[in-house]
Amino acid sequence: MALLEWNDAYDLGIRHLDFEHRDLFECINALYEQCTTRCGPDDVEDCIGKLQMRLAAHFALEEQNMRDLKCPTYVVHKQVHDAFLDEIGEALADFSADTPEADFAALARRVRDWIVEHITTYDRALIDLDA
Repeated sequence: MALLEWNDAYDLGIRHLDFEHRDLFECINALYEQCTTRCGPDDVEDCIGKLQMRLAAHFALEEQNMRDLKCPTYVVHKQVHDAFLDEIGEALADFSADTPEADFAALARRVRDWIVEHITTYDRALIDLDA
């Protein structure tokens, strides 16, 4: 079962950002699937690393878009991105074969909650700038 399902509430109407957000949903769902099906530690570690790379790439694209649009909240928005990347990086650094499965499921839920909150607040504010 997917952790995240795309719906219209997440659609910003900014084609490239919506595409990226959908891709992040797929990555988060893959992480959750691996965390809850008892895959090997290497599989889970790879998925967390992939998530971190996808988030970094997405944030770079979004930040470039904000700079192009002269977004007045760019600095704060970037700080929020950086803090979340740090959080994912710490999770990856803390990874070990002995890490309980429940910790990874909790990480997946944390990522889900963060992404949904971020899209529906910070990213939604970009709609007016893109018009």
